[in-house]
Amino acid sequence: MPTTLLRPLAASSSSSSSSSSSSSSTQARPRQSLDVIKVGGAVLADPARLAELAEHVARATRSSREVIVVHGGGELIAHLHDQLGLETVKHGGLRATPPESMQVVAMALRGVRNVALVAELVEQGVPALGVSGADLGLLRSKLLNEARLGRVGGPPRVRAGQLRQLLDAGLVPVVAPVCLGPDGGLLNVNADTVAHAIACALGASSLDFVSDVPGVFDAEGEVIERIHADELAGLLESSSIRGGMIPKLQASHSAVCSGVARVRIGTLTSLASEAATQISGGDAQ
Repeated sequence: MPTTLLRPLAASSSSSSSSSSSSSSTQARPRQSLDVIKVGGAVLADPARLAELAEHVARATRSSREVIVVHGGGELIAHLHDQLGLETVKHGGLRATPPESMQVVAMALRGVRNVALVAELVEQGVPALGVSGADLGLLRSKLLNEARLGRVGGPPRVRAGQLRQLLDAGLVPVVAPVCLGPDGGLLNVNADTVAHAIACALGASSLDFVSDVPGVFDAEGEVIERIHADELAGLLESSSIRGGMIPKLQASHSAVCSGVARVRIGTLTSLASEAATQISGGDAQ
């Protein structure tokens, strides 16, 4: 079971790096100052935490670090589904997205959460540019399990060269995880998966998952300070890991195994105080 849980993301790095020659050349020259920040929808729904996030990104850009922000929006999608009388079904932390729900997902992610986040960042002086995976064909994905999940995509191929051009222009891309599918239609791809794919494709030095919980909890409800990649399979099998934490740990596993030096999960507060959970790989202790 744990091997199955980890396998889909273990292959995502090679998928991302093979997307184009520009992606390969970008990986050959990794920019060590690139931070990929994935923020969950619960954070974006809270005005105070949204403002705190914008200040966090602004500080990073002022310190001459490149930043790409990837965001979710699951709480808004669920709310809209309830209002429209559409059923919400999840499998392994992934939201099933039948064709009739895909427009709702695109509207929530690209049309509401992305615009609001970009506006907040711009107010903090951040040169933010909102994009989705469909823009410039940045992210292309295959259907993960159409019979069970509908319009849900797996780890996307990344046009790293296009994202690199945006970074070189001094911009901060803010990415909504709506990707292009093999049929040219839109796919809903988990934001954690998108963040990991982008971090690997562009040779990011760090990947932070900004959540509404301070880190990964153990069975006693305490935050685990550090998890080695080799321990993740067993942890994913435990009863303490469920819901949205599953794709976060899968993405973390793939990222550290693909060479991302620092991968962390926590709130902005726990990340700033070094109290968040850090995922390590290789010879890291």
